[in-house]
Amino acid sequence: MIKKSILIVFCLILMSCSSKVEKKTDQDPVLSFLNLNFGMFIHYNMGTYHAEQWAKPNHDPKSFAPTNLDCNQWAKAAKSAKMNYAVFTTKHHDGFCLWDTKVTDYDIASSSYNGDIVKEYVDAFRKEDIKIGLYFSVWDRQHKIENGNINPDNIQFTKDQLTELLTNYGEVICIVIDGWGSKWGHGPNFEELPFNVLADHIHSIQPDCLVINHSCKTDLNVTQLVHYEATHGQHCPFDNTLPSQQGPTLQSTWFWEKGYENQELKSVASVVKELNFANSHYSNYLLNAAPNDKGLMDENVVNRLKEIGNAVSFPKPLEELPKIEKPHKNVKVTASSCSSEEFKPENVTDCNLFTRWQFAEGDENPWVELDFGKPETFNQVICGEFKKGVEKFKIEALVDGDWKLLAEGNRITNNFNASFNDVTAQKFRLVVLEKSQLPKIAEITFVKY
Repeated sequence: MIKKSILIVFCLILMSCSSKVEKKTDQDPVLSFLNLNFGMFIHYNMGTYHAEQWAKPNHDPKSFAPTNLDCNQWAKAAKSAKMNYAVFTTKHHDGFCLWDTKVTDYDIASSSYNGDIVKEYVDAFRKEDIKIGLYFSVWDRQHKIENGNINPDNIQFTKDQLTELLTNYGEVICIVIDGWGSKWGHGPNFEELPFNVLADHIHSIQPDCLVINHSCKTDLNVTQLVHYEATHGQHCPFDNTLPSQQGPTLQSTWFWEKGYENQELKSVASVVKELNFANSHYSNYLLNAAPNDKGLMDENVVNRLKEIGNAVSFPKPLEELPKIEKPHKNVKVTASSCSSEEFKPENVTDCNLFTRWQFAEGDENPWVELDFGKPETFNQVICGEFKKGVEKFKIEALVDGDWKLLAEGNRITNNFNASFNDVTAQKFRLVVLEKSQLPKIAEITFVKY
């Protein structure tokens, strides 16, 4: 009897020490996630100390040197904005880790800072009742985990780091993964590192942790939720039914740089409009706020987040997910020409940054037209190009038989965004007036805020 009692106690101890977070069978994690509505993206890592949005590898770990880091300040700022979850950059493309990982010395334990910033982050945000998400880059320039160099050893390296993050810091509602099957950089593709290899590993530890792969695609075979990059014209579309989140920045870039303490930030009105649009289209709004090199949110950021919190409101919670349909499903796209089958006109509405439209050499009046099948009302256009070549352009709507000017500009570059008064029309178009070379237009998105 005594042995039996000891065995029972021993089993209970083992259960209490188990690092695996059991699956919650009473709720759909995707639905639960969408009902969080609003989150804080926090880009803070080696890039903060070198004015590099993609920090180079091989920086001296001692150069990561916050003097007054306070994750509690971040959390209180997020709470003041009514944010319900957060996502923190545990490791960016340069490979520097903000926790004491056991598989490399290129981490916080080798830096000038004495502490585990991932732990400080999760503790501070949980104290404010904010759900925990983590950002993790698969592409690791320091450890050569990149396209063309994927092997069992660096896959295991990646799994070991994910295991540490998912076993040492409690419940994690999502891992936002970057540098994997992405248009950007030189991370591994899905052929050499299939999605399920890491997704299954993550779910073996935390079954409800959503794998949100930041790959610039809307293919739910390679992510559980779409992450709209909000650049190059990619934006949550007007007819979106894909479970998703959209990630803009409060400051002008992801990582903080000197001078941002005096920068004019994204306006409260813009945040409220974009948040309301996202939340009414099955998308969360993940607003990036970057701490400075001291490890603090600048005063202008703290103040703006409080102003945002005083202005935002959320819709009634979703009770069920919609039937998922292709974005822009009823939109027909035509163009004056295309340079090849690879650069078809319909590429500008597929929400996929890997595909683009390019008009043919010799086309003297290039245009691309979106026919929505019936009149739709819009007041915002977002578009972007990959191969920069547009020098002058205009955007129009066909109203009462005439093309009405909505917006115009010079270079589109990677992100052109313009608002206009509400216009109801069935057909909209972009006309290229001047070019320096053949441009490649990635996306054109019309929405109503």
